[in-house]
Parts: sequence; structure tokens; C-alpha cells
Amino acid sequence: MKKQLLRLLLLTPFVAQAQAPLSYEAKSQNKKVEAPAPVPIPFVLKGKIGNVDAPARVFLLQDGRFDKSAPLHNGEFELKGTTDTPKQTMMLLVRSGNVYDAFGASRVDRTSVFLEQGTITFTSPDSIQNATITGSPLTTEIQKYWAAGKPLDAKFMALEAKQKAAEQAQSPKLVSRLQAKRKALLEKSHRRTIDYIKTHPNSYVSLDMVQRLSWSNPNYAEIIPLYDALSPELRNSVDGRKYGELLQVVKEATAANSTKSPQEQKEAIKLAIAKHHGAEMLYKEDKRKQRITTYITTHPDVPASLDSLKEVVGPVPDHAEAAKLYNALSATVRNTPAGKAYGEELDRIKLVAVGQQAPDFTQQTPDGRQVSLADYRGKYVLVDFWASWCGPCRAENPNVIKIYNQFKDKNFDILGVSLDKDQAREKWLKAIQDDKLAWTQVSDLKGWQNQVAMLYWVRAIPQNFLIDPSGKIVATNLRGEALQTTLSKLIK
Repeated sequence: MKKQLLRLLLLTPFVAQAQAPLSYEAKSQNKKVEAPAPVPIPFVLKGKIGNVDAPARVFLLQDGRFDKSAPLHNGEFELKGTTDTPKQTMMLLVRSGNVYDAFGASRVDRTSVFLEQGTITFTSPDSIQNATITGSPLTTEIQKYWAAGKPLDAKFMALEAKQKAAEQAQSPKLVSRLQAKRKALLEKSHRRTIDYIKTHPNSYVSLDMVQRLSWSNPNYAEIIPLYDALSPELRNSVDGRKYGELLQVVKEATAANSTKSPQEQKEAIKLAIAKHHGAEMLYKEDKRKQRITTYITTHPDVPASLDSLKEVVGPVPDHAEAAKLYNALSATVRNTPAGKAYGEELDRIKLVAVGQQAPDFTQQTPDGRQVSLADYRGKYVLVDFWASWCGPCRAENPNVIKIYNQFKDKNFDILGVSLDKDQAREKWLKAIQDDKLAWTQVSDLKGWQNQVAMLYWVRAIPQNFLIDPSGKIVATNLRGEALQTTLSKLIK
């Protein structure tokens, strides 16, 4: 339930999804160059929320994580930071001080704010959701836009209620008429956003709107004129360049799949976007880890540090790294129910950590052959967990293929374990064929309940384990150059 609510939060119009780009297209020279390093923009968020006191904390969403926070004392808080470009994001007020509690609540006390240079102040007698925000011209601008659209929102909500009632009354003709009206209202709202972008080409609010029109799967023909109409300053900002790169990915995927059916073309574009986002997530990870690790080591007595620890090590933790940070927490935090539970989890992770003997397993290939890890004893083997629906996995496959071809005749092999489900069997087989995966593939087609995945404590993919000829785990989660470098050292 908590994960579902978190995903809902991240899909609301309050969330800034943009991250720093890897590079951008230099159109004038028609070649790719490295983007200039962004100049950090300092901001201060401070406020007075009634008399709310400890253990309450405010949390700020940055880089997709709620890892920056500040405590409240008699309602007052102050949180400092930097952003690489003005952007809209979310703030939470969590009275327990534990950010995960917010995702289990029926009502989340949150507000939207544009991060920009200067001091931004929040004032409210009871909650951050009702706070008056001053010191942020961009926040004031977007709030005026929302206020002007409230009559349209009210009509839409009333129409949805009528449609729901019509569906319950099983009145198909009325449902059809209401659906037509709903579509018309959506189009009107859409046109209102487009008109705002065209009449405000110099506002970061417009850049934010362009991104949100269809972040996950942009309509290139519709979006590119709006993007090109933005001022050079906006297009050359960190978020502007990043969205420009995404549009380029969509353009190339559209052209490459122009002969396919509309549905196949849509799926190909979605996959290209997933691969693009996966690469960017890896790019941001080191910066995020440094920031959170500093917070944990300087706040060992704060319960939120345990949550920060889980954030920084992620769902695929390196045991040595996670254990070091866990042991840096105070005994008080480690002995809480949550602290003890995570300690037990680390004990399980240790069983498949570097230096441990890899647990044996047997699963079935697509043609029904039973394959065991023990069959690979005497050679290096990479146990690679993936799935046909996993964009980052598919993006990594070309690197894995390159490694396989380089080392396959040097006492090295790969064993793929898929987390696809039984109903997706054909997609699994098609992905193996499309990606040209030449090594053995196995699966019990139980998705995340795959027995091997559970045995190896797999909580996210792609994930892999490099096992030596004696059956010992010698490395985990190797990607690209790291995998090649490690194998080059081990296999002469």
C-alpha cells in the first residue's frame, strides 16, 4: 500500500521529475558535446506551521527522493539547499518524523513549491498544505494559473461523478454522452495549458508545463513546436536540455519504427524512453549517495537516518556498505522495531554477499530443460536477473552481449534468470530473440516471486552476481565497463 501511494504521489502535478542531463545536442555543429556544469542555485525554505513540534519534520523531494529534511521546533523550520535549475517540486510535513508514514496515510500533508534562488517562506496555523508561500515568484505564478482553472476543474469533477452514477445505473447512452463531454473538457484544459506556454515563453512555469504535457511518452509532433517556442534560456537550462534529449529519443524511435503498426510503434517508443531514463538514473546515483551518506553519519540519533540509509543503499544494497552505515547509527535507532527488522534483513543479504558461497538452484529453460547453477562449477558465471518489461535491463543487454562475446571462450558464461510472469512468456521469448541473447535463460515465470530471485534477495532489476569457478560470489551488480574491468582482472 505504501509503495502504491508513493507512486501516486510521484505522478501528481506536484512532482518535479527532471534530472541533470548527460549531454545535449549542439544543433549548430550537429554533434554531441558535454553539457556545461550547472551553476548551483542556493535556496532557503523556512516557515512557521502552527505549534507543530518534534518529532515532526518537513521533507523535500529532490532527484526523485525525499532525502532532504528539517525538524520543526514550535512550528518553525529551516531547510537549505541548492538546485541546478528552477523547478517545481513537493514538500511533505510528516508529524511522526518518518517519511514512510506519509505513504501509509489517507491524507498526505503536502504542498507544491518552485525551487528558485532566495528565501521562500511558508506560513500556516495548522498544516503545510494550507500554507501561504511567499518569496517564490514562480510559485505565485503557478498558483494563479491553478486558481484560474478551478471552475473548469469543478465541472470536470461534477461530470466524473455523473458518469460514475450512470455506469452504476447501467445507462450506456448516458455514459457515452458524458464521456464525450469529459473528452471536450479535457481538450479545453489541454488547450488552456498550450495557450499559457505560447504566451509565456520566458517562464520556467512554461518549461514545467511542456514537460508535464506528456513526460512518459511525448507526442513529438505536438510537443516539439511548444519546446522550440520556449526562450533559449529555458531550452539551455539543465531541465530544458534534458527534455530536449528526451524529444530526440522519441524522434529517433519514431523514425526507426515508422513501418510498424501504431501499437508496435508506441511500444518501441516506450521502450526507448525507458532505456533513456534508466541511463540518467545511473548518472545521478553517485551525487545522491554522497549527500545522503553525509546526512546519516552526522545524524546517527535521528530515526529518519535509518530511512535515509535504506534510500542510499537502495533495494539492491552492497552488504558491506549497508552494514557500515547501519553500524554507524546509534544503538537507540538500531534497537527500534524498524532498526531490528533492517538488521535481520542485512543478515539475509549477507548470505549472498561478496565472499559467500553462491546458493545452488535449478530452473527451467524455455524448451523445458532443467539447468542448475552447479552445472557451471569450474568456470566464471554471471547470474543475470532481468525481465522483458525492464527498460534498464534491456538497455544494459548490449553491454552484456559485448562482454559475453569477449570472454565466452575464456572459461566464462552467463546464466539469465527472468522475472517475467507466465502470461508474459511470449514477451520473454521475444525479448531474448530481439536482444540477441545467446546464453542460457531460465525462469519459473512467477515474476517477483521467482524462487531464485527470492533466494538471492533480489528486490530490483537489473541485478547480477559474478561467481568464480569454486562457486564463490566475487562481485555483484556490475555494469558496462565495471563488468569488463572486473573480468579482465580475473580471467587472463
